[in-house]
Amino acid sequence: MKIISAKLNIEPFHSLNKKDIKRIFSLVPEEWKMAIDQVVLSSELFENSRFDRPVIHSSISRRLNVLSRGLTKRRMVKEVLRELALNGGVAQSGFANHVCKAELAKLDETVEPFVLAFFEDEI
Repeated sequence: MKIISAKLNIEPFHSLNKKDIKRIFSLVPEEWKMAIDQVVLSSELFENSRFDRPVIHSSISRRLNVLSRGLTKRRMVKEVLRELALNGGVAQSGFANHVCKAELAKLDETVEPFVLAFFEDEI
């Protein structure tokens, strides 16, 4: 898997780095990451994007787009894990990658142990 990080000269900077992405991927089941060949830490700000979530998987390009600038590290770890769990079949997305609140709750319940594991080893 290739990880690409956009170079930034101005704030806000990425809240995740390549090491964080590798750590997240090391925690999750293999089936969650099978459809991903590339992770892009984008220079785009989430509030300027057209998406309703800061992490979106493109099944066509097999790319995970991460818009982490200006967001907290904890939120971004959770968002990456949510998207990976969604790819692993834990929940269903609807039209234009939209995930309803009930499915988000299911994802949150599934990913919480992984979030805790990520930050437990970081201390």
